[in-house]
Amino acid sequence: MQRFKNSIVKTIALILQIFILLVIGGLAWKFIHHTPVVPSHVYPYLTGILPDIVLESHHEGVNLSVTGWADLLAVKSTLEKQQASPIIQQLKQGVVFDKINWELADTSPETAREVKERRKILLDYPLYEPLRYAFPVQGQSWYEDSWGAKREGGKRLHEGTDLFAEEGTPLFSVCAGEIEKLGWNRLGGERVGIRGEDGNYYYYAHLKEIESSLKIGQLITKGAFIGTMGHTGDALTTPDHLHFGIQLRDGTWINPYPFLSVWQHYPTEFNRSSDLPKG
Repeated sequence: MQRFKNSIVKTIALILQIFILLVIGGLAWKFIHHTPVVPSHVYPYLTGILPDIVLESHHEGVNLSVTGWADLLAVKSTLEKQQASPIIQQLKQGVVFDKINWELADTSPETAREVKERRKILLDYPLYEPLRYAFPVQGQSWYEDSWGAKREGGKRLHEGTDLFAEEGTPLFSVCAGEIEKLGWNRLGGERVGIRGEDGNYYYYAHLKEIESSLKIGQLITKGAFIGTMGHTGDALTTPDHLHFGIQLRDGTWINPYPFLSVWQHYPTEFNRSSDLPKG
């Protein structure tokens, strides 16, 4: 009888151990695959910065430090010009951001804190980082801010930017990442979806042709050739264009227009030029 009781105790202990391991494993899986929540104030700030201020900060910041562009942009996008001047002067004199004397600009502790928070946003969400991203269309193209425009009679809203150019114009990946989706869908026609190294999803739709060597799961570099401009999917009756979208890691689509307005000013050495369409 005692042996039987000991066996039951061991069996229960083993079951408990397995249960605990399963719980720990489940929690670990959930932690690893947890989708990070993007604070609600991040992208309203980023998309609200004027491209001229971004480009100006890039130009001036290159001679300051690796983060000089973000230092200047955080200051210029938060403070009035007169108030920002003594802070910018300190940065240009070699004062590191953490050692800035905010009293010289007559800023309140709350305002100084806001500048610091915005600098952190610029570094954590690097869509404005100089030369990190490429413009997706080769040569001349035309586009405007059509974010939120009604589609299908108002049944849905436009969640991207349309870039217009001639049919067959080469298209390129705006960043490094991994190919996540390829091929046809009803709205996008021939489309390419790339999970950027920054965690965002980049969506290229209405292509005439997709580069034949691309495979799902394949790593891709910034400026890699992905296909050509077309009007497939629900763009069949429209002028040739690329629908370009950016989806955050939490599933939220954001307006690409402000970022494209900056990226277009930086020429890119596009990859695999030998694969570009001839003629």
